[in-house]
Amino acid sequence: MIANQIRGHQLILEMLDRSLSRSRLPHALLFVGDAGIGKKRVAQHLAQCLFCQQTPVDQLVCCNECNSCKQMAAGTHPDLISVECPPDKAVLPLSLIIGKDEQRGREGICYEMSLRPMLGDRRIAIIDDADKMNAESANALLKTLEEPSANYLMILIANELDAILPTIRSRCQSIRFGHLSDDDVAELLIEQQLVDFDDRATQVARLAEGSLSTARQLLDESLEELRVNITRQLIKKPFQPQVFAQSVIQAIDDIGGETATQRKTAKWIIKFCADFYHQAIQYAANYDLESHSEQIRQFVAGFSDEAEERIEKIGNLLDRMILTEEQISQNATITLCIESLSEDLRKIQKS
Repeated sequence: MIANQIRGHQLILEMLDRSLSRSRLPHALLFVGDAGIGKKRVAQHLAQCLFCQQTPVDQLVCCNECNSCKQMAAGTHPDLISVECPPDKAVLPLSLIIGKDEQRGREGICYEMSLRPMLGDRRIAIIDDADKMNAESANALLKTLEEPSANYLMILIANELDAILPTIRSRCQSIRFGHLSDDDVAELLIEQQLVDFDDRATQVARLAEGSLSTARQLLDESLEELRVNITRQLIKKPFQPQVFAQSVIQAIDDIGGETATQRKTAKWIIKFCADFYHQAIQYAANYDLESHSEQIRQFVAGFSDEAEERIEKIGNLLDRMILTEEQISQNATITLCIESLSEDLRKIQKS
């Protein structure tokens, strides 16, 4: 069931339920928040509740048994139109909005939303990656938004609100989605049988920053191997900056691809390092001692400083990682960033 896969958005669900109970659900909604946090799941759940043939239309509930609910579960409901940006495209194609050149105005989501419902009393459109619409696509959609019909609902989903044209934003009710908790991500990983062990789910969830899609990426074996290799470099005593820098740069080169791909890999590496130092601070501060790995304990034990100085030093290492992530995000040269980082890590640990 779609509802069982929703985590962490109870306030939003309650707000939608109130809107239904008061018959004040807008004709257009804009769900905004980071990727992989459940925006589309909530949109699908809302659609299923509205389509359900056995429950009141003024409540955010569904039976999961009627024909409409079964079609929603199978992804075959004839009155739900869903579009998203193809993986190989940077921009949501205009053809998905108003049809291909030879069928312009006779296909696409705008045409589909002009048709009468086939099964129930309404049609619903979900436009994922709405922030990837260019001006032409957005303007083509605008006419449909400007002429609302009582029997349709349009739900736009976006990661970045600023990427949506103001003319589109002004015609939608925007709803901001927050991150999932680490516990929510871990539970979903286990429920969806993406991991076999609770410890692995907890580790991945901690790095995922509240995003299930990020968590799925972290399950890639090559990323896990990369994390293990980088961690091995961090715990070496004394720290060897040249070896660390060479390992990181080589890992980025091995990934290859476009510069954007290399930057993404570099950010993963920095994220792994920052998470390692964050755990080390927790252990050094005697927080949840039993949950930390032997590598963390070994790393912290390698400092001869007093406890307070040890925590401060590891904190400086973490701050330096955060600075490097910011530099890479600002398109600084990756090689120079890593080389400078490596030398600074040595200086901090030696001080």
